[in-house]
Amino acid sequence: MNQKNITWNDYTIQITKKKIKRTNLRIKPSEPNVIHMSIPYRMSYESAMQILNQPRILRWIENSKKKRIEQPVLPERSQESVYRARLEELLPGMFEKWESRIGVRCSQIAIRDTRSQWGSCSLRTKNISISVWLGAFPEECIEYVVVHELVHLLEPGHNARFYGFLDEYYPKWRECRQKLKKGL
Repeated sequence: MNQKNITWNDYTIQITKKKIKRTNLRIKPSEPNVIHMSIPYRMSYESAMQILNQPRILRWIENSKKKRIEQPVLPERSQESVYRARLEELLPGMFEKWESRIGVRCSQIAIRDTRSQWGSCSLRTKNISISVWLGAFPEECIEYVVVHELVHLLEPGHNARFYGFLDEYYPKWRECRQKLKKGL
């Protein structure tokens, strides 16, 4: 493999020539100022650098920077068992309360070690997963995520109807979402 590092704007572009057909770009969370670029052997380093100035690539870089800035600060991994125990205590009552109010029923609740989202809902199986890291936040934030995921059983997308349901069932959802976005 041929590899070359080039400084571009505020980034180090790490270009690696590989046996591939298309150019690939990625920015790792652990290396936010490094753009990893894989290019076909036949492509020159100069051509690879020109790709970075394409409008869609510049937008992609800007969006990844925004996501990194907006990423919440998550709690310490050493506290995982404490957060899991808290959720195991709180969630059954919250789901029972909100399932009857909303008029839906989930099949199964799982607590998972996810850092990219607070909760998820499978429409096919009606299973709901909650991030263990949610256990570090106030009860109202946990309750918001429970309501959010249950509302997906009424409306799968994040559209006006979905947010209308959230407004109806949990009017303070916006404040809770902001707390979760800010992190601890």
